[in-house]
Amino acid sequence: MKTSLVLLSLYLSTVLSNHQEPCTTRTLSSTVPPSRLNFNASFLVQNIEEELHRSSNFTSAARNILSRQWDIAGAILATPKEHILALNLNSRLRMFVNQTPETQLFWRVFEATASGWGAPFKDCHFFGGSWLYIYAYGGSRGAKIGLFAPVVLDECDGGIAEIFGGPHKCRENQMCVDGETWKNAKRGQYTCRCNPGYFYPDSHATWAGLKGKDLESGRISNFDCQPCPEICPANCVGNGTCPIQRMAYLRTAILLVQLTSMGFVMFLAGMVFVLRKTKAIAVGMWTILETILVGVLVLYSTVIIRLFEPSVSRCLLEPWFREMGFVVCYGSIILKLYRHLIEFRTRKAHRWVVKDTDLLKYLLIMFLSALAYMAAYTALTLNFISEDFSLIETSWTGSGELFETCKYLWWDYVTEVGELTILAFGVHLAYASRNANTQFHESTFLCATGSIELAVSFLFYLARIFVFHKLHPDIVLIAYFLRSQLCQTCTLLLIFFPKFWYQQRQARTLAQEYSCRFPLDAFKERSSSANNSDVEISEITIADMNPDDIRAELKRLYLQLEMFKAKTICRDNPHISKRRGGRKAQHRRFSLQKGSREKVRRTMSLHSRRKDRDRDRKRDIDMDITEAEPSRTPEDSVCSTDGASAIYADLPEANQPY
Repeated sequence: MKTSLVLLSLYLSTVLSNHQEPCTTRTLSSTVPPSRLNFNASFLVQNIEEELHRSSNFTSAARNILSRQWDIAGAILATPKEHILALNLNSRLRMFVNQTPETQLFWRVFEATASGWGAPFKDCHFFGGSWLYIYAYGGSRGAKIGLFAPVVLDECDGGIAEIFGGPHKCRENQMCVDGETWKNAKRGQYTCRCNPGYFYPDSHATWAGLKGKDLESGRISNFDCQPCPEICPANCVGNGTCPIQRMAYLRTAILLVQLTSMGFVMFLAGMVFVLRKTKAIAVGMWTILETILVGVLVLYSTVIIRLFEPSVSRCLLEPWFREMGFVVCYGSIILKLYRHLIEFRTRKAHRWVVKDTDLLKYLLIMFLSALAYMAAYTALTLNFISEDFSLIETSWTGSGELFETCKYLWWDYVTEVGELTILAFGVHLAYASRNANTQFHESTFLCATGSIELAVSFLFYLARIFVFHKLHPDIVLIAYFLRSQLCQTCTLLLIFFPKFWYQQRQARTLAQEYSCRFPLDAFKERSSSANNSDVEISEITIADMNPDDIRAELKRLYLQLEMFKAKTICRDNPHISKRRGGRKAQHRRFSLQKGSREKVRRTMSLHSRRKDRDRDRKRDIDMDITEAEPSRTPEDSVCSTDGASAIYADLPEANQPY
């Protein structure tokens, strides 16, 4: 069995060797200057000579040079006493002392070269038909040193045209490219392309050039390139089509405006954080306001991404920034509208309080859903790219100018419909809570923000489908810029400007009241120990008082109003239980056992008398309350354990800025 396999391999090797063309050694007739060398031959030869002077060991010097310069095929030394040839064969150094029949070609070419570069030659024994350069250097003491370097076979290189039997057939207005080969010196391994300022008739935008095989075989007779039109005399493409000319000044102006807008957003984020304890910001949930600003910042950056030339990276990044920014910004707005609707529709004393942390949890769920959606979109698109599907398409304007743009996918239609659906749902929530009385008219401004985004996005997507593919890319860029400014800038103005305006008006009103007098009962004596002076309260102005006293008196008044309101709500309220915790006991079935009916009658009678006594006591209750913080008993709470009262949330603290 082994013998048969050996015989079969020998037969196959013999057949393959018979089909290969025989290799014949050749030497060019003239000296050719080398090209594409990565080393200085003169410098290396001098290094070899210096090492020979130090050690007189050519083998060591050749090994050092060939180990450092992998692109040197070999080195040769001829002295009156010795002749040594060192060849780098498959990264292994092989030494030949004196001349042998196999190395006769190397010695003949070396001896024919007096100094400098000699004529290239073809070796068939050691390097399998490769062409080599020869460099010779006559040293001192009668020594002559030479180096051999491989020739890069490029049919476009006119210096070695003799190797291919003549020059290429590209015309003067054409350039020869991609003519690089290795051991195969056959003709036609190149491509002719038109020089800048010329085009080839009947070619398309992705025309790669004329193949050298077709020119050598005579299949193409007329392969002259024509001058470009006068509109674009230097850079026409395809069949004389002029590429688009982009306006650098316009793109620079758009970049500056977008960067300025992004800087303004960051400034607003800092202001919201600083004023987060003020009434106007605290009522609007400052954490949600910060997330809205983050979303607006991401949406502004989508226009900056469009300033780059179309590429696969840009086509993938732009939808990511758009959708994630949209979810963060308008998802936060919709959640605020949802909170207003829930609070407006609550008709019970035990109301359902939607906390800021709950809204952030809902927003996180929306963000993760959008993240999964965009991850699926990216994975599917990358799969298409791996199957030679291109995200870049070539289009023409109405005037015939050529440009590249990101291809419009069916996935984009689904995304746009999803955006419009979310915005329509937000407008529906705003309409459902249209009668809600929100502080600072926040619900109205949120509704206006969603309506503007819905209307602008709807018109923009219609124009993107039917109009944008025929317009100049700069006009399309302007449309994206205007959309960003109309939607995102209006969002900033409608949501944040009223809050800062109300806050500024409140501070200005309080400053004006510093010169006015407070009511007389606002500074009444609480006890003889608190104030022993006989100062007339009517003579005291706000400018003459200590700010700490003012804050204390205002806090006492606020607490009086709060307690009065809480007592009024709790009075005769059947929804609030007298049990600790404020919750009504659940109704449960039970059977009256023997002897328990009389106990039930006594309990009901006692409860009726206690209720009448409580009603009389509440009617005569004294509302004079000290500065101490009242205890939050179930009778004093309108929200029980479901959440803090909105009334306390609206009151300013003692250390709150005005």
